[in-house]
Amino acid sequence: MTKKNDTNDFDRRKFIQLSGGAMAAASVGCSALTAPVAAQTVPTAIPDSLYHGSGWETFNPGFWQVKNGLLRRRIKNYGDRARKTGFPYHYETHQRNGGSMPMDYDPSLPPGVLYRKEWKLAGEWSISAQFVYHGNEDVRRDGDSDSWQMFQPGYGMMGLAFGSKNLFESYDKVRNATFVTWRDDGKFGFLRKSAKGARPSKWVDAPVLKAGDIVEVSLTAERREKNTGETYTKLTAKFVAPGGQVISISESVGNRSAEGYVGIVGRGLADFSVPSFNVDPGSNQPLRIADVDCYNCYPLGDTLKEEQGEWKVRFVGLFASDGERVELRIADSPNPKGGWQQVKVAGVADIVNHEWRRNTATIDVVLPANPASKTLFYTVWKDGQDVTSDPRITGGVDDRAGTGPGTGYVGDVPESGKYVGRLPQLQAPYKVCGLSCHALTSGLQQRTEQGWKILGGGDQWQFRDQPTVEAYKHLDDYGFQVMCWEDDVWYMELVLYPPSTDDAYKTVIASIGGPTTRWQMMRHWNVINPGDHDYGMDDVKGPEQIVIRLKDGLGQDRDYMRRNFQIVQHLITGDEDVDPLVNPKKWRAWKMPNRDFTFVILDSRLWRSSQDTAIWDDEGWGHQRELYDRADPTRSLLGEEQFGWLQQLIKTDASRLICLTGINGMHTVWAGGKAYSKTDDDFPQRDRVAADYAGWVAAGADRVLELIGSRDGVISVYGDVHNGCIMKNKDHGVIECSFGPIGRSGGRAVIRGFGREMQDYDDRPLEVTALYHKTHADPELNTHAPGAPFYWNFLEMAFDPRQLDPTIDLRIRNLVDPPNEQPRGGGFLKTAVSETGRTPSSYLPEIKTLPNADIRIVSTEGQPIRGTRSDADGRLTKTALVGISQGIDVIVTAYDGQSSQSEVATTV
Repeated sequence: MTKKNDTNDFDRRKFIQLSGGAMAAASVGCSALTAPVAAQTVPTAIPDSLYHGSGWETFNPGFWQVKNGLLRRRIKNYGDRARKTGFPYHYETHQRNGGSMPMDYDPSLPPGVLYRKEWKLAGEWSISAQFVYHGNEDVRRDGDSDSWQMFQPGYGMMGLAFGSKNLFESYDKVRNATFVTWRDDGKFGFLRKSAKGARPSKWVDAPVLKAGDIVEVSLTAERREKNTGETYTKLTAKFVAPGGQVISISESVGNRSAEGYVGIVGRGLADFSVPSFNVDPGSNQPLRIADVDCYNCYPLGDTLKEEQGEWKVRFVGLFASDGERVELRIADSPNPKGGWQQVKVAGVADIVNHEWRRNTATIDVVLPANPASKTLFYTVWKDGQDVTSDPRITGGVDDRAGTGPGTGYVGDVPESGKYVGRLPQLQAPYKVCGLSCHALTSGLQQRTEQGWKILGGGDQWQFRDQPTVEAYKHLDDYGFQVMCWEDDVWYMELVLYPPSTDDAYKTVIASIGGPTTRWQMMRHWNVINPGDHDYGMDDVKGPEQIVIRLKDGLGQDRDYMRRNFQIVQHLITGDEDVDPLVNPKKWRAWKMPNRDFTFVILDSRLWRSSQDTAIWDDEGWGHQRELYDRADPTRSLLGEEQFGWLQQLIKTDASRLICLTGINGMHTVWAGGKAYSKTDDDFPQRDRVAADYAGWVAAGADRVLELIGSRDGVISVYGDVHNGCIMKNKDHGVIECSFGPIGRSGGRAVIRGFGREMQDYDDRPLEVTALYHKTHADPELNTHAPGAPFYWNFLEMAFDPRQLDPTIDLRIRNLVDPPNEQPRGGGFLKTAVSETGRTPSSYLPEIKTLPNADIRIVSTEGQPIRGTRSDADGRLTKTALVGISQGIDVIVTAYDGQSSQSEVATTV
C-alpha cells in the first residue's frame, strides 16, 4: 500500500454517517482535546501542531501530531533510527557477539501509545474511536533491507489501548496494556506483549484498507460471574469496516487485565488520523488532573556577567505547547507593589520549534540589581499569561503517573501551587548542592514500621518526580544558592533511545520538569554539566563519539547522536545555534560578583584520548593487545586546549577558593566491571567501566593533580559513580569528592584495600573522610543500619572566603536529611585553605595594596605564578607559593576594576 496525497482523502459526509451510531457518555475531539466534543462533530479550525494536546499523555510524543485539525500519527522524525547499543566497547567488555558490535540492525520502532490522562477505568466501561487511514508512509532510504519489520505486512497497525497501569506504558515499556488493533495485512484483534505466561494475541480476518477509508474500533468491558461466584471481565472488540461491515472478537480475562488507562496505539508505517475518541466510563469518575505549560524556566548561573554596569544572565525555558513569546519579569520582592504585571520586563525571547528544539526559549535578561546585594525573584510569562505556578502541586490531584503530590517535596509552596522563581543572593559563604545520577524510574521509597522501604516496582514501572517521599523536604533549611547538576542529569537513553526530538525532550522533562526538580531549579542558580548518558549513549567519550556523529554505517544512527548533542548543548548553555559536528567546548568558569569564589566547569569525556589500547594490530602487533597502555604519557584527559585553559586559570584566577566539577574520578578507587570482564583485576585495561573513569587516563589525571595542587584552595567534585565520597590526596593536598545518586542505584564497587588510609590503584596515597555507598556506610566498609533510608544523596558544599584563612566544608547528605542530622558516610571534612595544595616552597610576605583587588603574581620573566585577593583594608596576607624558591623577586599587580598598582616583592 502506498500513501496518497492526504489533502482530499477525508470524506466528511462518509465519516458523519459512520459515526452517527457511535455515541458514548463522554466524547473527546482528538486535537486540542480540552473540552468534550460530540461524536458526530468533525473538529475543524484546530491549529496544527507537533504537540498532541494537554488531555493526552505518552512516553513517545514523537509518534503523534495535530494535522489538518485532527490527531494524527507522525512517522518520520530526526534521529528516528536509533539503536540500543551502548558504546562499542560494551560488546568487548560484556563478551557479546564475540566481542564485536554488529553493524547491521533493524531500526523498526515498537508501538507508541497515547493515553487519556483522566480515564483510568475499572469494572464495566466502553471506549471507541474513529480512524481515517491515509495509507502507509514511504520511509525507504538507500541501503534499507526488505527484511526489516517495518516493511513486513502486518507490522503497521492502528487501534485502541487499555489496561495500562500508568501513562508511560509505550514503546518497549508495555507491561500491562493490551491493544485492540487493525493490522495492515488484514487482521483485527487483541495484541499483547509477548512474555512468559502472558495470554497470547488473538486475531480474526479483516479488510485490507486503502487510503481514505474510515473505520471505527470499539471495545466493551462487562463483568461476568463464574459458577464459583468469582467474577471476570468479558471483552468485546468490534471493527466497523468501510461499507458498514462489523467484525467482532471477544475473550474473557481476569478483572485486573481490563483495568487501567485507555488510549490510542500506532505502530509501523500505517498513517492515520483520529477524528474522535469516545469513553463511556460506566461508574468510573474522571481523575482530577493538572497540567503545567511551563515545564521549567531555569537560570544558568555560569552565564552571569557584568557588562557596562549591568548584570545579565541567561535563562532556558521549556514549554509543553506552541507559543510565540516568553517574557521574564524580575523584582526584589516575591510580592512586588502593584502585582507582577506591573513589573518591568527584564528579558524577551521567541519560543522556538524546529528540527532539534521543541518549544524552548533562550531568554537573556538584565537584572534590576547586583545579585550579590540582594535576593531577586522572577515570574515567567508566555504570550501574556503568567505560567510560573505549578498547578500539579494543588491538593487533591491524582497521582496519575508518579508525578503528583507525595513523590517529592516543594518547600513551603502552598497547595495552590503558586510560587515565583528565586535568585538567591550571591555572597559568602557560598552554599552549593551537588546532585548526580538523576534517574527516576524505580519504586517509591516510603516510611514503614520497619523503617525506610522501597515499595512498588514490577508493573508499577514509571517515571517518578522523586525516588522517595520527603525528598528535599529540608532543602530550604540548607540555604543553598547554587544547584550543581553534574553528570547523568537526565539519562537520555536509559529508558529508551529516543527516536524523535519530542521523545528526547520528554526524557529530559521527566527528570527536570517534575514538580520537585522544577521547584529546585527555579528557586536556585543552576550549573548543568552533562555526562555520557545525557548524550544518549552510555560511556560516550573520546574520538569515537566524534566519529559516530560524522559517519553513517557504524552501527548507530548518526542523526540520533547529532540531534542529542544539539539538544544537550542548548539546554546547558542556551545556545540558539549548535553545529552537531563540532566537538563542544563546554569548559567555562563562573566568578561570583564579589570575585572571591570561582566555580569551574570541565569536560573529561569528549576531549580525552581513545580508550583503545591496541595499536598497529593490523600491522603485526595484534598479538599484544595493550601496547598503548592506559598510563602511556602521551594520553590526554582534557585535551590540549582545555588543559591549557585550565592551566591559565589556576595560575591567574584571583579567587581564594576554586571548585572544579566535571572530572569524574581522578583517583582510581572504584573498580571496573570485574564480573563480566572475567578478571580478578580491579582495574582491567579494556574494561568499559574502568575506562569510563577519568583516572583510567593515568598520565592525564596525574597532570591535572599536579596542576591543581600547585596552589591552595582548589578542590574537585564530581558525580557519575553513584557513590558519595570525600577524600584527599596526601601528596598534592587535593580534595576530591563524589556525590549521588539522587534516583539511580548501582554504586561502583571499591577496590581491594579501600579504607581511611589507603593507596589507589595507581599507588597515590589517600586519606578518606567519608564513603556513602549502596553497600557500605563508611570507609571501614560497615553495612547500613537496618531500616536506614536508601543511600540517595547530595553533597553539601560551603565555601567561605571571608576568613583570614578561608574555609571549605563538605558533607554528604541523604535526600531526606535535615541539616542538623549527622552527615552520612562516617565523617565530614571542614578544612582551611592553608591545609590544601602541596607544601609551599616559599611565601609572598604580607604587603599593603589596593583594597578588594584581584592580585596576580608573576615572575620577572612574565610567567604567571598564582592569583589571590586583597582584603577590604588592602592587606595581602602571607600567600603560599608552590615551586618558587625563597629569595626570588616576583611582580605583584593589584587591580580593583578601575585602578592598578604594581610592585616587586621578594619571596620568604
